[in-house]
Amino acid sequence: MRVRIALLSAVFSIALLVSALPAPASAQAGDEPEFLVDSKMLISGFGPLQGSGEAKLTYSGDSAAALRLKVFQWFDSNGDQWLNVNETRSFLVEVSDALVGRSYWGITIESATNFTVKSDDYVRSHTSGLVTSQWNSTDPLILKVNFEGSGRAADMVIETAQGVYDAFAMAVGLATGYTFNGTMAIEHRSTTLALGGYTTPELVDGEMSGLRVVLGEIIWYSYTGHVGPGSSAEDTIAYRGISIVENIQVAFAVLFVGLLMILRMPGKHFDKYEKLHPRKYRRSAKSLMSVRISAWVIAVVLVLLYLLPFAFSFASPNALMYGAYLYLVVPVAVIAEYFFSKKMYDRAALSIPEESVVEVKQAVVEPAEGEGEMICKACYRAIDVGLELFQCNCGASMHVGCAEKVQNCPACGEMLFPQRTRSIQCKSCGETFLYAGAEDSYAIQCTKCGAFQEEIKAGKNYMLVDEDPRNAFMMIRAMARSGRPAMALTVQFPGKIRSEYDLGDLQIKWFSDSTTDIDNVNPKDLEGDSMELVSTFLMTTKEAGVLVDGLDMLIEMNGFDKALAFVKRLNDLAAIHGSTIILALDKNAVAPEQFKAISDEFDEIHDYQ
Repeated sequence: MRVRIALLSAVFSIALLVSALPAPASAQAGDEPEFLVDSKMLISGFGPLQGSGEAKLTYSGDSAAALRLKVFQWFDSNGDQWLNVNETRSFLVEVSDALVGRSYWGITIESATNFTVKSDDYVRSHTSGLVTSQWNSTDPLILKVNFEGSGRAADMVIETAQGVYDAFAMAVGLATGYTFNGTMAIEHRSTTLALGGYTTPELVDGEMSGLRVVLGEIIWYSYTGHVGPGSSAEDTIAYRGISIVENIQVAFAVLFVGLLMILRMPGKHFDKYEKLHPRKYRRSAKSLMSVRISAWVIAVVLVLLYLLPFAFSFASPNALMYGAYLYLVVPVAVIAEYFFSKKMYDRAALSIPEESVVEVKQAVVEPAEGEGEMICKACYRAIDVGLELFQCNCGASMHVGCAEKVQNCPACGEMLFPQRTRSIQCKSCGETFLYAGAEDSYAIQCTKCGAFQEEIKAGKNYMLVDEDPRNAFMMIRAMARSGRPAMALTVQFPGKIRSEYDLGDLQIKWFSDSTTDIDNVNPKDLEGDSMELVSTFLMTTKEAGVLVDGLDMLIEMNGFDKALAFVKRLNDLAAIHGSTIILALDKNAVAPEQFKAISDEFDEIHDYQ
């Protein structure tokens, strides 16, 4: 299905692009054009319009012979039946003078090429079939002329074909007395950089295609039909000076906003989908390819509809995709993409594993084969043959490392290493308690109040490396209980953290993009929302402590460079204000080189992994 969608979008895109190519002149059967006008113009201006362009006029067949005869009659001053450069120049000067005052594509021509100051080589390069030609030559007669003019940026109807005849054929007629009557072909390109736009084409014999750009519009026009004193070309198109119906800039603004919403929608729905996963399974959450493809296909189609106003000219030469249509099409596309992506992620969410169910399976399901396989009562994983095994007096088996970590048997609660037990008086609450863990003083906690038995010094920063952030939370809790201001920033749900670690009234901020809780901090705006929160807290307190938990998730959301910069700024702020930063980090959740770069930013590192 995805392949079909991609293929259909590609075919549709190719069809639209082909429709935007300049339309070839469609000569009537058996009636070859004898007068061809190949012209291009640039029209610009936000008030009065300024226009400049060039035109190449080609007479062929009988029309070339008749015009050449008139040129010889009027401009062969020495009567040698041979046109020289000066005689040709005189003809061109008359044509340029006759162009002045004529209207072409809404621009009144105010000046044309001044051939009187042009060199002989210029005259030769801008004509063919005139210089050194004889009166009875049958070669095509070609001349090129440049022109400039101005017009009003007001509503007007442009005679696209008849205007060409009236401007150029009539100018040649005034210069020579020759009136063209026959089949005329036009190939014209008009580039308009203005606030206005073209509307309501009325094409009978002509064809038109176009391309919108942010600052204006490019129109290609081709025509083949009979013109002359007794006939009139009926093709027209309207130019609207300021029109909401066809305002390119307004349409672009609507398109731009729509594209931002459409292309950001898959990411927003994926973020919500990812947060539905239990934390341990978030890394396995994958964005849906179908949603990304749908967003890009819709975006490409909208862009093409904006760029190609004559995208549907294959159906009718007068079919015009107005900018105003986008005012309806873009919102519909945004809504369609929203419901499609939401539906796809809602369907995918039904397959998200529940953490409680998975943990029950890990605890009670044993392999079908290998009877006698032992399960660690602390981590509920198999104890491989050959690994050191610790067994409690009650018979519960554990990995040695797990036993040293839990200290007490998970099955019966008995102390596992009584020989290591020693009596310690808590520095915080003064109560005496037994400890049987590692000798690192930062790992020794009072069993009554949870306080660490080593002073957490202001102005220093600490990194606690462990899969379980418990030690870090106990450390910030001890700071709070000793009277120092403390705050925790975590990717875990605050209610769960507060309950699990008995944090009391400790200020907890949740890294979440949800807008339903005032204690939320945007995890994707580390330099803004998060940094402002911490800096305000440290500036308004003395010897405060800030715990950051979930740096691996922040790296996933923002990239490593931004996350590392966040940590550096936190440590700098703590040093300035005499405060303490505590970072809880699972070494296995980041790459080795990332762990090295992060650990270089901390004064003390306590590695429990």
